[in-house]
Amino acid sequence: MNIRKATISDIPDLLYIYNYEVLNSTSTFDIHPKTTEDFLKLFDSHGNKYPIYVAEENSAILGYGYLSPFSEKEAYSITVEDSIYIHPLYRGRGIGKQILKFLIERAKDTGAANIIAKVCAENYISLHLHKSFGFVEVGKLTKVGSKFGRFLDVIILQLIL
Repeated sequence: MNIRKATISDIPDLLYIYNYEVLNSTSTFDIHPKTTEDFLKLFDSHGNKYPIYVAEENSAILGYGYLSPFSEKEAYSITVEDSIYIHPLYRGRGIGKQILKFLIERAKDTGAANIIAKVCAENYISLHLHKSFGFVEVGKLTKVGSKFGRFLDVIILQLIL
């Protein structure tokens, strides 16, 4: 498996992965599928400092991840937030672990001091993944989301680099 910067030509695969989550899970709180235009804006907003990375094997996109600024306020510039999505056909192969390890190293390269993860409380796999890398639960937001007819809590985790 290779992890590389995503390109515009990867957008159809990224859309499939993300929109699968939109329609079938609580790993994102988006309710409506995203479009190519939405992902072009995502690419533009991430630029060179926080590019989107894809995990690829034999020309197949297995998953992707990226870092984002935690907040636009300047004092938060040392803190980033991670996002990771895995293709439904390739789960359980350790791809998320490899992407998260890669993103932690990229965060260090940017001079970040912290990584924050906001994870739906029922997303046990993501919670376990982050905790296995030393992320610590620092808070819980109760009933901050609503999807599939139920209220959703969010766990906030932090990794101090």
